[in-house]
Amino acid sequence: MTSSPSVMTRALVAMDTAACVRVDGDPGAAAAIAAAVYDRLPAAYRSGLMHSRAQLLHRPLDGAPRQMLGDALV
Repeated sequence: MTSSPSVMTRALVAMDTAACVRVDGDPGAAAAIAAAVYDRLPAAYRSGLMHSRAQLLHRPLDGAPRQMLGDALV
């Protein structure tokens, strides 16, 4: 979706993709995408906007998807 070399830009696009996947009805895949994105980020990028986006995705999840993404956010 982007050819930007920016770590933050690519991570934000991937997090938005995860949000779309959740809205499309696959919360497990959404949580897996978001958790993988968050896990790959350098620590300096895991706060602020990226953390807010991940939390927005995490809130409406339940069950195993919620746990998966929650574990990544810790």
